[in-house]
Amino acid sequence: MFKHLITIFIITLLTNISTAYANVRGESKVDRLSSKILTEERELIVHLPNNYQQNTALNYPVLYLLDGQRNFAHAAGTLDLLIQSHMAQEMIIIAIKNTHRTRDLTPTYDESYNEWGISGGADNFLDFIEQELIPYVDTNYRTNNFKILSGHSLGGLLVVYALQTRPQLFQAHFAFSPSLWWHEQVIFKEAEHFFANKAELNNYLYLNLGNESGDMLSAFERYNKLLKIHTPKGFSYNSDIDEQENHGTSALIGQTLAYRYLHASLQCPKEVIAQGLPVIEQFFKMQSEKYGYQIKPSFTAINHAGYIALENKDIAKAIKIFEGNVKNYSYKADGYDSLADGLVADGQLNKALQMRNITITKSLSENIENNSYKTRRTNLLALIKETNAKTSGLCLRKNIPIVLNNKCNVIPLPST
Repeated sequence: MFKHLITIFIITLLTNISTAYANVRGESKVDRLSSKILTEERELIVHLPNNYQQNTALNYPVLYLLDGQRNFAHAAGTLDLLIQSHMAQEMIIIAIKNTHRTRDLTPTYDESYNEWGISGGADNFLDFIEQELIPYVDTNYRTNNFKILSGHSLGGLLVVYALQTRPQLFQAHFAFSPSLWWHEQVIFKEAEHFFANKAELNNYLYLNLGNESGDMLSAFERYNKLLKIHTPKGFSYNSDIDEQENHGTSALIGQTLAYRYLHASLQCPKEVIAQGLPVIEQFFKMQSEKYGYQIKPSFTAINHAGYIALENKDIAKAIKIFEGNVKNYSYKADGYDSLADGLVADGQLNKALQMRNITITKSLSENIENNSYKTRRTNLLALIKETNAKTSGLCLRKNIPIVLNNKCNVIPLPST
């Protein structure tokens, strides 16, 4: 009986510990949409960004993920890690679970693959996405105009087909091990005409392939040659072959690289940042015009500009830049941390300590790793103590009373 009670106690304790510390970033939920076009209900797995509930004024890009049941976990987890490493942007994920996979993901009917299911329903499925799913998501979630379509294998085929037939529907396309061989490479009939006659295309495409051969490889190489010959203005792409991956795992590494490449392609260049805030703002104004919605200067670009000013010993300018970033991105712990750096450089140690404290508080609500913030706070406290000791010694040698608000001001340390 006693052992049984101990077991219950340990289980309860572990449960409470896991509840207290296993705070998953973001929010995942299941949603459903009844489709008149497909005459069926479609189940969606939705992941909302980590800061979605805290910052109700923010709108987010949306990643529409095909083969949602299979790809949701790694797509969401990878994205979160890259966001924390400043290598991807926060976005909403809408993972679409399959009902009739072959029907929805193939552009033409091929009788020889009937064992997989009836094919050729891609246009109908894209109608569903364009006319029902996207309006539903835009109505029920805080979205901006930047949309990404991501798919693997037959899903990758649909991604490429969507780019060629509805280039304005998505602003970025991820195609992992795309089945471009489908129906005797029928995709190329439209691909060659599309790229040869498209003068401008504000879009991004990522393609990859694992250690694959035969029709998969030959079609992939053919598409890459086509992209090299015809590259419309405003269009960018990356393409990889990873010999360490197979057809089943190419989406795992591909999703990581696609996030990173896309993020890099949208960032303000270093040479632009070096020219200061007006040029940075002009860059993002052009980005807004390109993608059809207002894009404010990124936290990273502005923060970088602040540190450039700090390196150039223009401390007042650096502080002003950091203060502006804190105002525009009040939820980000990094903003307060950078402002503290500027204040330390200016000798405003007490105010810098306040910013270090706010940084740690913000890191808890933002649910991010904060050991480095705590270390910098500890170092600042040591600097304040050292400064106080020097100031006290100087005052005593000059027989000046140590009183606050005079030349021999001692910075008060926080109570512990």
